Order: sequence, then structure tokens, then C-alpha cells
Amino acid sequence: MDWITKNYERILLGIAAVVLIASAAWLSLQADSFSKKFSDRNSSKKPDNTVPVADIKSVGVAAERAAAPGAWSPSEGSLFVSRPYVLKDGRIFDPLEGGEDLHPPIKNAWLIKYNLDYAAPDIKDQDPDSDGFTNLDEFLAGTDPTNDEATPAFHTKLRLTKFDPVAFYLKFSGDSGDGETFSVNAKNKKSPTQFLKIGEMIVGTPYKVVGYEKKTAVVNEMETDASVLTIENIESGHKIPLVYNREANDPTSFGEFLYLYDNSKLRVKKDDEFSLPPQKDHKYKLIDISAEEAQIQDLVTGQKIRITKPE
Repeated sequence: MDWITKNYERILLGIAAVVLIASAAWLSLQADSFSKKFSDRNSSKKPDNTVPVADIKSVGVAAERAAAPGAWSPSEGSLFVSRPYVLKDGRIFDPLEGGEDLHPPIKNAWLIKYNLDYAAPDIKDQDPDSDGFTNLDEFLAGTDPTNDEATPAFHTKLRLTKFDPVAFYLKFSGDSGDGETFSVNAKNKKSPTQFLKIGEMIVGTPYKVVGYEKKTAVVNEMETDASVLTIENIESGHKIPLVYNREANDPTSFGEFLYLYDNSKLRVKKDDEFSLPPQKDHKYKLIDISAEEAQIQDLVTGQKIRITKPE
């Protein structure tokens, strides 16, 4: 310790000399690597002014997306959009999995498919494409309610409102008991009873006897004669069944119809042809009619169609 105390200054001088030598060595090493670090920044090199080719493809894709922006469409829901729900009868109702239809007989899936407002109470009576047919009409026909070129058949708008029968002027009044001779009377009683066989003409008329069927029926728990004598108009080919002792309807019976497409009324004679606007060239024929229903035939397709009275 005495030596350190006596040589204190020499020790400090030695330490300073060591630090100085170390610093000189470090600076020498840094000077050698300086040129290597900045060789790529040498200002004497000629700069590269080449402009890189732009990615035009990505620009075109962006332009297409801007021209046709995405649109919202119905879905079962996503991270940010809930599935559709409806408040019905005091409870939250899921139209996709609710187990029942909101507007029967229309299916919920059908309303959602065509983006219709299934929450609207009058949705069945709405006509989104203004083609004269309601959503209910379109659903029953299986057509697109948003496309005015896809319409149900126009006869689906026809309803029978009245049957206007005309009583036939001939009446089958009996047979001789052998099933070969039949008596026919005129209802006005101005002509005498005629006794005829199959194949004979009814005098003073265009009708001929063409068939007979012996039948019975139970009326008020009693068996009655319900035999049928069939006569045929030799001019039109129309056949009329005459039930024993009952009135028959004349072929000139009329039917009155309501056409819901434009709320017009039609009066059509049995066996006459008619058309339904706007299809003026599409013909139908009234082939049968009663108080309960009428039957028409589409003369283009041959289809026979039942027309009923409104409920």
C-alpha cells in the first residue's frame, strides 16, 4: 500500500497510456472499414434512372369493382348482420326456421328468394312487377313475382258468378216396358206425344234418339226410375241426356263470369268460344256448366279447366 501511495501518479499515467493506445487501435480499425461501408454510395457511380413498369392489371380490377359496386342481398346473417326476425303474436319469429309460414300458403323461403317484404300484412295481395297478378297468384302458378314477362295463365283470373240455365223443350216421359219404344213430349204441350225407337228422329226437331240406359235411384228412401234417354242434334252433334220425367238444360245455357284481371264481366253461351284480354288471339270454349262450376277448354293447348265460384 505504501508503494501505491508513493507511486500514485505513475499508476494513473500508466492507465491513461493504456486507454490511449486502445483508443488509437479502435480508430485505426474504423478507418479501414469506412471505405467499405460507403462504397455503394460512391457519387462517382452513374445513377439508375429506369422507371419500373406499372402493374396495370391491379388498376383494371379496381376500376371494374368501382363500376359495379357490391349490393346487399338477403342472407342468413353474418358477423355484423343478424338473421332476419319478425315479431309475431308477441314472440320473436324466425322466418327461416320458424316451423310455420307467415302468409300461408306462400312459403317463407319463396318470399325471401324474391326479396319480398314478408313482414307486410298485405304481402299476398301486392303486385311488385305490376303485371296484374298478385304475389299469391304468382306463388300458386310458380312464376317470378318480380318479372312482368313471367305471368300465370290468364284463365286463373276467371270466376263463375252465375249459371243461367235455359230449360230444354223436350222431356222423356216413359218407355213401353220393353226398353225399345220411348215416349217424348214437348214441354209446351202443343205437340202430341211421340213414341220413338233408337235411331228415329223426333218430328219437328233436329234431334234423334241415339241411346237408352235403364237406371234407378233412391230418393227420400224410395227407389225411383232414373232411366236416361240420350238424344243428339244431327246439325251440331251435341248430345243431351234426358232423365225420366225430369227437365234437362238446353245447350243454349249461359254462364256469367267475373274476370279479376281487369274486373270485367263476361256472359258466355255454352259451346261458344271466347278470349281473355290481353290475349285476344288465345281462344277458350265453354264446354260444360252447372250451378257449382263451369268447365272450359283451352283451344290452344287442349287443356280442360275447372272454373269455380269465389269463396
